[in-house]
Amino acid sequence: MKNIQRKQLAFLLPSLLGLTAFFLVPLFYCFVFSASRTFGRFRFAGADNYLALMGSKAFRLAYGNTFVLMAGYIAALLILSLLVSYVLENSKGTMAFLAVMSAAMFLPSVLVVRFVGILPGAAENSPRLVFLFIFLWKHVGINALILRSASNRMDPAWREAAMIDGAGKGAFFWHVEFFYLLPYLKFLFIFDTTCFFKLFRESYLLYGLYPPDGVYMIQNFFFNNFENANYQRLSSGGTIAVLTLFAVNLLVYKAGEKREISQ
Repeated sequence: MKNIQRKQLAFLLPSLLGLTAFFLVPLFYCFVFSASRTFGRFRFAGADNYLALMGSKAFRLAYGNTFVLMAGYIAALLILSLLVSYVLENSKGTMAFLAVMSAAMFLPSVLVVRFVGILPGAAENSPRLVFLFIFLWKHVGINALILRSASNRMDPAWREAAMIDGAGKGAFFWHVEFFYLLPYLKFLFIFDTTCFFKLFRESYLLYGLYPPDGVYMIQNFFFNNFENANYQRLSSGGTIAVLTLFAVNLLVYKAGEKREISQ
């Protein structure tokens, strides 16, 4: 037993070292530096950096846009992905179709922006709708593929028993299949949160460093402050963003866990 545990630890050790060196240590340094008055030598500033940051109109705009758009876009993506998974039947053709759809996730941002440029006035008049279109286009396929694959793993006896009891496809989906898919939806929420922040590539190609106010997000704020070497503001903003994301993901996880237990 001890030999097995040692082998497992040896197998995980490179990943743990990489996680520590490239994520945990920089994150800890970001937290420490957010409470410092100067770059380099630590001089405790208390909450001064955070108070100055919260007084910034640019940060409030970027922070609000980021999490409002993230909530709306991810909700729309998960609902559409569930709908696509529900409508399509179980077959090899369906899985092949979804695999082709998921390839949109790997399209170069330049190609996506060129396609958006074909739509006259869209980027200038409706930037939020343009970003929503890009987000859904690139990620509905992979989300629906994961959900459809999960549904295919369900015990066929459940569906047969529901049909015998007179439940239709819709009733079975809402009362049985949806709760079976909850763990996958929680995973997809975290996955889609990561994908949401990749919209910065299309934002930069469409609008440069200063997009319209409606789509000015936290990445734009960080990029501009990095150019100005405002490291206190960068680290403070990064700390707030990380803690917010952690709280949101924890809330979603706990809410899904309670729903699963209640069922």
